[in-house]
Amino acid sequence: MFEDLLAAAVVVFNWQTIAAISAGTIAGLMIGAIPGLSATMGMALLSPFTFFVGPLIGIPFLIGLFKGGTFGGSISAILIGTPGTAANAATLLDGYEMRKQGKAGPAIMGALNASLIGDAFGTVALIFGAPALALIAIQFGPHEFFALVLFSLTMICYVSGRSLAKGVLAATMGVFFALIGTDPIGGTPRLTFGLRELTGGLNVIALVTGLFGITEVLIQMESFGRSRKSVASSVNVHLAGAGMQFRSVVKHLWTIVRSSLVGTFIGALPGIGSETSPWVAYGLAKRASKEPEKFGRGAYEGVVAPEAANNAVCAAAMIPMLVFGIPGDIVTAILMSALIAQGLQPGPFLISEHRDVIFGLFMSVLFATVALYVFGRLTMRWWIRIMTIPRPLLYSIVVAFCVVGTYSVKSSSFDLAVMFAFGIIGYVLRKLDIAIAPMLLSFVLAKILEESLRRGLVQSDGSILAFFERPITAVILSLTVLVLIAFAVLELRRRRTGRTRDEAG
Repeated sequence: MFEDLLAAAVVVFNWQTIAAISAGTIAGLMIGAIPGLSATMGMALLSPFTFFVGPLIGIPFLIGLFKGGTFGGSISAILIGTPGTAANAATLLDGYEMRKQGKAGPAIMGALNASLIGDAFGTVALIFGAPALALIAIQFGPHEFFALVLFSLTMICYVSGRSLAKGVLAATMGVFFALIGTDPIGGTPRLTFGLRELTGGLNVIALVTGLFGITEVLIQMESFGRSRKSVASSVNVHLAGAGMQFRSVVKHLWTIVRSSLVGTFIGALPGIGSETSPWVAYGLAKRASKEPEKFGRGAYEGVVAPEAANNAVCAAAMIPMLVFGIPGDIVTAILMSALIAQGLQPGPFLISEHRDVIFGLFMSVLFATVALYVFGRLTMRWWIRIMTIPRPLLYSIVVAFCVVGTYSVKSSSFDLAVMFAFGIIGYVLRKLDIAIAPMLLSFVLAKILEESLRRGLVQSDGSILAFFERPITAVILSLTVLVLIAFAVLELRRRRTGRTRDEAG
């Protein structure tokens, strides 16, 4: 393996790949720092442009964007109390309080240092974990893949928002949209309503761009002018010196390491991603703290814990995507689409068949970790000032990128119609407080689920019992049942607690 990594480092260490990683990281930092934009939106907008370059240029660009965007959201969370991304929502609880206490600089630099350490943990897990797991995944057949994808769909409950029922509704809609197109086994059109353009299914880039690009623009247009937070006071921020940063990291090293491990573990689980790990890490940090009463009032640990966790997810979430072809979260679902567009089909044989390219991507992930810290530190004051960009100008540019990016994939005006249609669908769902993430994840996973199920049934002559006779499949299905029972119990307890509070009130 070390020989492969060394050879990959030589291949990746060229001006084109380094420039792609640097540009992606800087773009991610900028996108993440602006409230309303996110790494997901950035990936959706810019991934079509990577289809026209080589995989060791286009994919490293997206990896840098992913990492930069995940950290960049902490800047606006700390300075104006508005998280740039959902992954930074936990950061604002203490980060914004530190800013009001005049400690914005230490908070931002603490978030950057914690992100660097968390990122390193996730990267190490990816480099050493993915090839080892691929050796096991090679033994998987359609029965095992069906069970694994079904388990992943149950884990989507974690990103369902406050209502499990609404999350299930969104996931069901994603499955329905995934069925549009051509039957993967029989080859006959279905749910196309007579439209020739739908025989190939819905373009995932158009769907993603609409759900996360156009929808966000509509939400921001609606809210523009209602409440405008001043950012003028956030421009002059004194960033902590190297000595103070080092002492702070050493003092809270165990909190950062524990949170990094949490983020790595959760990131490696299909379907959960960076929205859950920060809250888990934050809760553990609060529980382990000697002064838990300080959390929510400007605790330094309340900033570094979620930031270490959400950046650890970035690389770790690529493990199930590369090895099983199952995205770890929304962003890796978009990244998987970019890999497929490059002719690289994620799955058990990806590493063995394209070993040089995949190890090149591993080294790109490692270089992106370094780039995140270097450009995060050098360009920090840029992103503090960029939040003053007028919103009408900013979102006009976003719409332009949406249109150009979607049209460039197939030069199809129909895809533009799909994009705007899903922009409206996403807007309606957001207004109804229905999470969009389950829809996209189930849209991607449903295709794998159906094909695995039907191929498994063909192999077993239509016997459903074959899924329970194979040891790995039986274990995964049993675990799925246990998870569903646990979710049901938690939901009943939550409703019972809510009724008790209402009666007490």
